Amino acid sequence: MFRIIKSSAPTRIDLAGGTLDIWPLYLFFDNPPTLNAAIDLYATVEIIPRKDKRIFFTSRDLGLSDNFPSLSKVPDKHPLELIMRTLKFYQPKSGLEIVTDCRAPQGSGIGGSSALNIALHGALNRLTGRRYGKVEMIEIAKNIETQVIKVPAGCQDYYSAMYGGVRKVQPGVRSTETQKFAISPAELTRHFVLCYTGKPRSSGINNWEVTKKAVDGKRTVIRHLKFIRECAMDMEKALNRGNLKDLAPIFAREWKARKQLAPNISTPEIDNLIRTALKKGALAGKVCGAGGGGCVAFIVPPALKKSVIEGLTSRGGQVLPFRFVSRGQRDTGL
Repeated sequence: MFRIIKSSAPTRIDLAGGTLDIWPLYLFFDNPPTLNAAIDLYATVEIIPRKDKRIFFTSRDLGLSDNFPSLSKVPDKHPLELIMRTLKFYQPKSGLEIVTDCRAPQGSGIGGSSALNIALHGALNRLTGRRYGKVEMIEIAKNIETQVIKVPAGCQDYYSAMYGGVRKVQPGVRSTETQKFAISPAELTRHFVLCYTGKPRSSGINNWEVTKKAVDGKRTVIRHLKFIRECAMDMEKALNRGNLKDLAPIFAREWKARKQLAPNISTPEIDNLIRTALKKGALAGKVCGAGGGGCVAFIVPPALKKSVIEGLTSRGGQVLPFRFVSRGQRDTGL
């Protein structure tokens, strides 16, 4: 009997420390934490086994589909390369149909590709009976995505997708540690607004530019990364205390340092949205992910949320309804 496998994983909003989760940057800065929180803009995967050897791919969010007579005919280079490389890694015994979707806008900077990657690994791990553990799947997913984007990939997105919650991710010399904070996702949701600029970003390009400059010893970049490291450590303390009032000043300081890392991290659209939100009462705003487009997250007093949303919308921003969530990747066999 053929089973349909369904899997989903959350995307995330990064709170502090992003970019420093990329190898080897964290080794240069005494292994600082990266802090993020999972949100309910899920990436989903459905796998339908077939009796023949044919392979069908459908990406609903990208509006792409393709099919091949067998696994051996699936190419490496393709707009759906991440899905195809992952499938070939697991080597299923029969044909199948893979249907993927992601509620996060393309290039939004909230970890959509990594969430999809983790959801796909969860489904294929279950289908093929490989029995990889969560840490193993994260490592495999990170390495396959690096093959696709051709630059080093950070690790934070995979942990939020796999485990969920408000989380610390701390890569180190021996392994990566992760911790879930006790802070209430529902309470955190009351204080955040997420806005899509309408323009996708290219995180691989921005992060690679910063990584190269740090490796080359550029002093200004190293100085800003050290400041981001300090912000991440302060954010960890604030999350441990569970005091939401402490988050906004750290959020603002992190953005001030981050946008100086490279000239294309901020854009006129991003600057305009942040100015507008601050005038309407937001406490702080910061681009999600590597910048250059995508989403901007805002910390907002709950009483002023409506005013901030109206201001962002009037400036062409697309406010995305979402909730912070505790759960990570889940899969079921039907």
